[in-house]
Amino acid sequence: MGEIEEIIRHIAASKPGLSVEKVKAMIEEKRKSYHGLLTDEGAAYLVAQDLGVAIDYTGGRSIKLEDLVSGLKDVSLEASIVYIGEVKKFKRKQGEGRVLRLVLDDGSKQMNCVLWDDKVDELLSANPSIGWRIKILHGYTKSGVEGVELHVGSRGAIKLEPALNVEVPVKKISSLTVDDRIFTLEVFIVSKGELKTFKVNKREGKVLRVNVRDDSGFLTLVLWNDAANKIANVEDGSMLRILGGKVRLRATGGLEIHVNNPSMIDILPFKARLEEMVSKIASLKPDAKGLTLLLRAYSQPFTRIFKTPSGVEGRVTSLLAGDDTGLILINFWGKASYYAEEIKDRDVFTVKNAYTRMGLRGMEVHIGSDGTLEKKADLSDFKVLDLKRKVKDLSDGDRYVTLEGIILTSPEARNVNTAKGEVKVASFTLGDDTGSIRITVWRELAEKCEKLEAGAVVRLTHLYVRRWFSEELVASTTRFSELIVIENAD
Repeated sequence: MGEIEEIIRHIAASKPGLSVEKVKAMIEEKRKSYHGLLTDEGAAYLVAQDLGVAIDYTGGRSIKLEDLVSGLKDVSLEASIVYIGEVKKFKRKQGEGRVLRLVLDDGSKQMNCVLWDDKVDELLSANPSIGWRIKILHGYTKSGVEGVELHVGSRGAIKLEPALNVEVPVKKISSLTVDDRIFTLEVFIVSKGELKTFKVNKREGKVLRVNVRDDSGFLTLVLWNDAANKIANVEDGSMLRILGGKVRLRATGGLEIHVNNPSMIDILPFKARLEEMVSKIASLKPDAKGLTLLLRAYSQPFTRIFKTPSGVEGRVTSLLAGDDTGLILINFWGKASYYAEEIKDRDVFTVKNAYTRMGLRGMEVHIGSDGTLEKKADLSDFKVLDLKRKVKDLSDGDRYVTLEGIILTSPEARNVNTAKGEVKVASFTLGDDTGSIRITVWRELAEKCEKLEAGAVVRLTHLYVRRWFSEELVASTTRFSELIVIENAD
């Protein structure tokens, strides 16, 4: 019999006026009243408590930390100790009091456990260490600063079971949650922001944001004061061991860890090579973050100035770039836009802390205020993509391809109205030794086409291919396209 079914039957048996179905309905109502923050077991414990039904925790039933909610009066469970705090003493009318904070982990969640008075003495007399198992009997729960806390006072009891040479296991970023308090992460530095100073109550503080990743994901470290000073001059690619911190959810999505104590960060004697940190274009997925890419530019940069809904002027610079696995559109926003304007066609560069989004024509890479761009000396072994295609090899949806061929029909130009005003567009048929395709050329390139005649040999770069209503393929120029006349018509 499952745990929840056992609790339901126990409640129904203790209250003859309640059927099993009624108890289930009460549990579901309780769970809904907490807006999905309760597990079924947690809701069942609250219903039992509301009805005055005692739950026997010693009969093989295994309550989990994730099931606990504030206000439970009799809780028993077993977990591992992953943190032991310092004893704090305080004065009360009956004499001196003592309190000690533990952090427990049972695999479902981490939670603060607060021991009081003689339970503190009992724990310390056993000289426990990290990894020991502790059984809590007849504890109670309260709301604390960091969420639900488990307390053990005069009515409760603890039982300890030693464990030898146990360390907190190294977690992956992908498994980290906002409930984690004590953990070990081993990560590489992707990029760092500026070390900033501020004043609070006339005292100076410092903060440094560091973007890190492991093989499972990406997050941001927010380092304060001495912790910020410790990492400020550490090179990108260096490996860090993070020994806990406050895990928070960023307003823009993703996690960040706040660390104030420099002893919670170790600088390890390892450094990742650029190749180990680089993601390939072919492996990119939508909404990926914290990316490092090694790229070659395949177009000149194109900058667009715009105004936000609030009237603030913004800017974005776009260019095409690729590695040995493919080509993609890169957008540089804000300050990064100015650096991107210095990139020339065929330059090699790296971007760090980039992220992906789906655009109108597929996936795009974006670099915002947290991202960086660095030009590299040309790498002799860094592959140059051949973007040239034959007409017969084209497919619907091909992006940024190059075609070279003969103009078979003289270009026809006309003006069309768009959302941004009237623009010129020209069209003609281009052929090579494998077939022919209709080409549509826009704006300045359309004006250039008006001077061409059938028989001219041209090269058109960065075309977008789509299937038209007639089911035939057509190709259009993009903002990055160039038209190069190889040979004029006789």
